Amino acid sequence: MKVGVIGAGIIGCAIAWELRKRGAEVTVFEKLGDAGHGSTSASCGIIRRCYSQTSMIKLSNEASEIWAEWENWLGPIEGSLARFERPGMLLIPSNVDEGFLQVIEEMKNSRVKAEFLDKNAINEKFPFLNTDAFFPPKPVDDDSFFNETGVLQGGVWEQDAGYVVSPGLANTNLKLAAQRDGVEFLFNTEVCKIEHDGGAPYSIVTNDGQTHQFDVMVNAAGPWSSKINQLAGVELPLENRALRREVHAVKNPVFGQHDMPVVGDLDSGTYFRPETGGIDIIIGSTDPECDEKEWVENPDEVDIGLTETYWERQVLRTMRRIPKLQMGKARGLAHMYDVTLADWYPTVDRTDIDGWYVALGTSGSSFKTAPMIGVMMAEIVYACENGHDHDNDPVILDLPRIGLSLDTSFLSRLRSANATTGTVFG
Repeated sequence: MKVGVIGAGIIGCAIAWELRKRGAEVTVFEKLGDAGHGSTSASCGIIRRCYSQTSMIKLSNEASEIWAEWENWLGPIEGSLARFERPGMLLIPSNVDEGFLQVIEEMKNSRVKAEFLDKNAINEKFPFLNTDAFFPPKPVDDDSFFNETGVLQGGVWEQDAGYVVSPGLANTNLKLAAQRDGVEFLFNTEVCKIEHDGGAPYSIVTNDGQTHQFDVMVNAAGPWSSKINQLAGVELPLENRALRREVHAVKNPVFGQHDMPVVGDLDSGTYFRPETGGIDIIIGSTDPECDEKEWVENPDEVDIGLTETYWERQVLRTMRRIPKLQMGKARGLAHMYDVTLADWYPTVDRTDIDGWYVALGTSGSSFKTAPMIGVMMAEIVYACENGHDHDNDPVILDLPRIGLSLDTSFLSRLRSANATTGTVFG
């Protein structure tokens, strides 16, 4: 089976390698100069398991075990390896209700080391964090921006969560493993035309004038995925759009005094984690409703410069949680997410056109699950290409590291919207 994969980000590389492991002849097309130069390069690389849906908890926990054994998972490759740092993660919800407490129970049932911390426990464990509540998040020019609205009810503590240093290096690691095992990568090669007669075979015309023939195609083009589907004449029930995002870096005011965990702060509207060995903190947004979202119509024309608007609101919101934090000078980067509008979960599935598969909506939240999305996509491809009716009898994915399994239909193109926070935190 000849398979073409479009996109050499962390998702595309993971998929290509897993397909190759199963015997496929795989070629990866990447319009940029190397693997991971798109949205993966801007990922914060956070590895966590707190999700609204049990299947996503399971998937992310299995993937986290792979990150913990990254060297063994990859096998022998040249160069440095990405590291999984595990300072733990505190997720602060906007409200502690029965649904949130049930999520914690589902995490425990999925073999995650998770516990509820009330306000006093948070104070004791992290005395540098302000435990006032500020929900709902407000624009920074609101007169009541710094006014608390109560006190935090608590949060969930994942003691072995963390982040990968660095996401770009992890992407390179996967590329090298895939190349070692026979995957072909075509860099600086843009897919310009896709020809087919209602399904396989596919003729892929690239910017160098070459035509490539494939039995199966996988669209893993991140923010460019909708454009690729349009080229192929593929329509999906769930809409995906590119979203411009910024991540900023500030000095860690408690470096050398306290260990900084990863924090997902839905109450304030930001998330942050330590960087450069804890010297800095990098900050992103949880996309509160008060912030206008910057949807991108043409990913090739996105502005990747930092803006004062993003800098102020993300750093000022974090200053409410870490009162010792100072603004400093604007540092950071900008890029794009690929967002599934319905629920911010990815779509990993076949399509209505035989032989065309998609791994979409993965930017921002799916770095952590990338190794398992590769496994999932490969299992779905091989099942469908061997005649399995995945739409009516979804592939069941084994999770050997945590001793569980999951129904892959929760990431189906045909799903009803998953009940989530409607943000990158899912």
